[in-house]
Amino acid sequence: MTCYKRRRHQVQLGLLFLFTPSVVAFHTITSKPKPILSIRGASSSAESTSADIQGKRRVVIIGAGVGGLASAARIAAETRKWEGGEVEVVVVEKNGRDMIGGRCGSFTVEVDGVGSFRHERGPSLLLLKDEYESLFADCASNIGTLDLPSAAEKYGLFMKQCIPAYQVVFNDGDKVDLGFPRSKCVGATLSIDEVRKIQEQEQKSIQQLNSIEENGFLKWQGYLDTCAAFLDCGLPNFIEEKLDLSTLPKFLIESLKDNASRWPLQPHSTMLSNLFSSPKMIALASFQDLYVGLEPYVNDKQIGGGVLRKTAPAVFGLLAALELHPTNPKCGVFAPIGGFREVAESMYRLCQDCGVKFEFDASVTRVDRNGVYLKSTDENTKFLSADLIICNADLPYSTQTMLSDGNEKQHHQSTIERYDWDDKFDYSTGVIAFHWSVSKEMVALNTHNVFMSAKSADDAKNSWSVLRGGIEEQMTNVFSADQPFNFYVQRASKTDPTAAPPGCDAIMVLVPCAPLKRDIKLASLPRDEAVSLYKQQFDDEVVSSVREAVFERFRVVEGLEDFRRYIVDEVIDTPGVYSDYYNLGAGVPFGLSHGLGQLSLTRPSVECASYDNVLYVGASTIIVLTASTKPGNGVPLVMIGAKAVAKMAAQRLKTKIVAGLQ
Repeated sequence: MTCYKRRRHQVQLGLLFLFTPSVVAFHTITSKPKPILSIRGASSSAESTSADIQGKRRVVIIGAGVGGLASAARIAAETRKWEGGEVEVVVVEKNGRDMIGGRCGSFTVEVDGVGSFRHERGPSLLLLKDEYESLFADCASNIGTLDLPSAAEKYGLFMKQCIPAYQVVFNDGDKVDLGFPRSKCVGATLSIDEVRKIQEQEQKSIQQLNSIEENGFLKWQGYLDTCAAFLDCGLPNFIEEKLDLSTLPKFLIESLKDNASRWPLQPHSTMLSNLFSSPKMIALASFQDLYVGLEPYVNDKQIGGGVLRKTAPAVFGLLAALELHPTNPKCGVFAPIGGFREVAESMYRLCQDCGVKFEFDASVTRVDRNGVYLKSTDENTKFLSADLIICNADLPYSTQTMLSDGNEKQHHQSTIERYDWDDKFDYSTGVIAFHWSVSKEMVALNTHNVFMSAKSADDAKNSWSVLRGGIEEQMTNVFSADQPFNFYVQRASKTDPTAAPPGCDAIMVLVPCAPLKRDIKLASLPRDEAVSLYKQQFDDEVVSSVREAVFERFRVVEGLEDFRRYIVDEVIDTPGVYSDYYNLGAGVPFGLSHGLGQLSLTRPSVECASYDNVLYVGASTIIVLTASTKPGNGVPLVMIGAKAVAKMAAQRLKTKIVAGLQ
């Protein structure tokens, strides 16, 4: 079942800048819009079409993640200043109020005698800070509530830069810090002692890079400059869709440098092998490929070295620049004070000011031309009519379970919530996440840490095996203590002490794993039964092997040798758990992978093809906005997508209102 359409114009490079969203707050909707025009083919069981006799229009947004929240705020802020027709924006969310933000959120663990620990359930790095600022500034401007320069902070969102951005730990014990900004603005916020300490850390980092490879630092800086040119051209032209020809000369100069050895569409490892000789330097320059569900290495078994499917093209080096470039104003890694929960909470407060309404604990079981069918926790089912529907639920899940191709009889009979997904796509990696509350400060860890295997070229390449091949091959990758693999570790309290009690730490470990393997026989089962069976694909034995492998890697770091002794609480998330919380296709928090075969013309658009002809006055139009649609995955890209979706929604609503007044 396909309910999206592929656009046949404009090339667009969608990326993934970490996890995305789904959740928000509770308001009971009491008013029912009355029909002004019947819908062709609509079932008589529908309560109503969409608009009332006074001209009210309703937008229903499925899913209160970042995409849902940002779209809701922008649409409500824009339409409240209109004359001639009231627009009601309603967000419906399957989870409760406590899971606001979906994947973009935090949870708290209370440990008796120790205190409260805050853990991130999804993203832990905040990138493209200006995208967050612009959401609050744009909406505040429309509703006239705040001074624009401080809009985000007045809604409770404070963002602090992480310096250095990362610590990379190799499996032989070598370490190097990366990401030292040289902006005067950054220095102005720090004390003299803090600046001096950072300068000392940067000098040590330069020495470490030069010890890994001759002239390592100069080569590294040259690589980041090339990637910054990719970023400066790619972000406005291919992601934000704002034509900026001024960035093309620098892009072409960097791409054609050294006899086109930096060409952006070749396999990432091909470019890197032309720049670096050390496996460790190649590892440093490519670990961000994991974020887009790809490996950096050439796959000789696939066309183009694999760039159409599971091998990252070199252009994804722009992710390294986005996080680590020292002078580019777009770049840097930030932390939201109070965790990503505060990102969601601040957006919820913005939505409230804009007049958005919410329904929690309300699962959408079906969508049709007239609106959505909701099932509450008490098993009651109701129909909520709409003029416009924006689906922020995961696209592969939505198209397989909620969105109909027009079979109204099937539509209205289906009140059972199910879990299934479209498996014809290439998916990003799955994740096994360990959330450890520990009774000791782990000072050997930075805020963000990447543990990489790179003792040799073969060791480095084999560490990406979980992303290689099809699902069957990926499922055979069983962890062992001597198997090379890469993983990420967050120590939130290094930047934000509110994450853990004094003298303690909240540690999150993300280990890449295979996605869930779809079983078509489970598609007809009630959702809870299907999810329970999918969770068995990652049983205690699998999780235990991964846990032990992580502990083994910790032992090479001074101060982490006996890490397990200090664990006072453990929470584990697997692909099955992610599917349960967020209805994610294949249980992957990163959505569809971003090979060239799922980018640009071939990545799902935000428009639902099955409903393209439903543009009558009073009829529902469906727009799909998820991490798996354009422009791509990750919080800032979803926010960019939300801006475009809100603009599209406003245009369609204006058309309906004008038509209704004639």
